[in-house]
Amino acid sequence: MRAVAQHAGVSVATVSHVINNTRAVSEPVRKAVQDSIESLQYMPHQVGRSLKTGVRNLIGFVVPDISNPVWSLIIEEVESELSELGYKLIINNTKESENREIENLKMLSSGIVDGIIVASTISDFSKLSAVLPKYLPVVFIDRTIADCPYDTVTLNDFNAVYEGVERFILAGHKRIGIITGLMRLSTSQVRLDAYRSAMSHYGIEVEDGFVQFGNSLAKSAVPLVQRILQLNCTALVVSNNAMASDVLHYLDMQKENSKNELAILGQGVEGDLNYNLRRMDLIVQPSAELGRAAGRRIVERIKNPETPIQNATFYTRLVPRVPNG
Repeated sequence: MRAVAQHAGVSVATVSHVINNTRAVSEPVRKAVQDSIESLQYMPHQVGRSLKTGVRNLIGFVVPDISNPVWSLIIEEVESELSELGYKLIINNTKESENREIENLKMLSSGIVDGIIVASTISDFSKLSAVLPKYLPVVFIDRTIADCPYDTVTLNDFNAVYEGVERFILAGHKRIGIITGLMRLSTSQVRLDAYRSAMSHYGIEVEDGFVQFGNSLAKSAVPLVQRILQLNCTALVVSNNAMASDVLHYLDMQKENSKNELAILGQGVEGDLNYNLRRMDLIVQPSAELGRAAGRRIVERIKNPETPIQNATFYTRLVPRVPNG
């Protein structure tokens, strides 16, 4: 800063005011300082600034599966929103591991970020309260956790899944299976509840084996769809987009099973309704809106820590398959 001040012919204090916008500076002086910054390729020392101000302008984001296109989209939208608000993003990937989540939260809570956004794979909040300092701003995204005392931006797709199962039933399907995700996740619980409610409403028995349990990650659905086919199911609900893609791939690889024999309701990716996915009915969540809302909420919580807790819920929609797709 002293070099910039000398180059611009101003005081170090003036350089500081220009960089931090802490005091009005005339336009000619501001331009002279900015020209000097560019000429000298000066970069503010973020560590030193954070030690002085207590603000790091960093947000941690704990996600369950960075390889999943849904989470890639949410990350992109969170990062875009935070960038506009002057913050940078640090990503931590848990691969739906409770232990990895706890370790990531411990690291992020050590003072390196101003706040954390969490898509938790943990259902017992007591495990989280032990590692999250009460003073640290936190927003939980996508999944709900009982007794969570933090801001939440979550999904509810009960109605969309119910409508999708109902669509199968009205089309004449009675042997309808479901491949669900990890049952500790609220999203998996809601989707299974919607499936069971629709089946019960129309008096259709959920036979043994109709409910198969996956792990919400890629490559877990193949043995499960094999069991569904052995039960002569004619329709299938898949509770996760990664597993739904695996189901389509498996059916394509089986010459004895036409891909049109099994009607599928899967989870899609917003803005990516490509031909392959459109071969099945899709539950599409507003991922972009979800991400932007979480980005705004964490910054609002950082700036206004005493405001009441806010809980925002977003709803998914059913997108029927393309005829003859």
